[in-house]
Amino acid sequence: MRSIIYLLALLLAGYTVPAFGQDDDALAELARKAQDPLGNVRAIMTDNAIAFDGGPDDDTSYAFQIQPVYAIQNESKWNMIARGIIPIMGFEPGVVFPPLGPEPRPDDGSSWGISDSLFQFFFSPKSDGSIKWGIGPQVSLKTRTSDRQAGPGWGAGLAAVVFGGVGDWALGAIGMQHWGEDDFSVGTLQLIAMYNFPNSPGTYIGYNNAITFNWEATSSNKVTLPLGLTYGKTMLLGSGNGLDLNIGAYSLVERPDNAPEWQLKIGASYYFN
Repeated sequence: MRSIIYLLALLLAGYTVPAFGQDDDALAELARKAQDPLGNVRAIMTDNAIAFDGGPDDDTSYAFQIQPVYAIQNESKWNMIARGIIPIMGFEPGVVFPPLGPEPRPDDGSSWGISDSLFQFFFSPKSDGSIKWGIGPQVSLKTRTSDRQAGPGWGAGLAAVVFGGVGDWALGAIGMQHWGEDDFSVGTLQLIAMYNFPNSPGTYIGYNNAITFNWEATSSNKVTLPLGLTYGKTMLLGSGNGLDLNIGAYSLVERPDNAPEWQLKIGASYYFN
């Protein structure tokens, strides 16, 4: 909880006391790039969730992700964006994590460790239009530290992105389908709808979360649907680097049995010039 308070303090400070020398246009541009899955960025991103009231004993669980992103610009008609997702999981017995499969975590104590890692490669045609799209493969590697952190294991799938803007809104979606070991089959639809405040460049509010479809679960346990809002602030640092901080609360209005009831999502990402 202390780290959450620190993050909220940083967000508030970034909103009320702009850093000396901030360029509004550059700040607004960085914020849009931070929200764009196909943006021309090099970054270390994190997507972290604290999930409450999961399992038979209403326990708290954790899902932290480290996401390195590297956009490759070249002379061809296509750009390539490479993205990694390295998950660190912590949970109590009996909790269901839909991205890890339909079965509850085994009943043998608390567990922390690395789950299976995912790597995506989006190919996006160069365009001057307001709408961009990209498509490409994704692969998973069996990097789990124990069977309790088991995800797809060795596997592969496809991912597609569409992203654009309407006025001060940034709108997009990422669709993914992944297959792995032990009949693993999970579809994901990540929706992005962010309003960027025109009078406070770099400040935004909106929705950014993933709906998951676990095709191997029973009919009443397939879908996880979060509803809520995220608030964030993008800040310029020295030498053209940047920092994006955000926090959001989401209720899982549709979820499998023993999945958490709601989650607090926290993001902290560093962008390199």
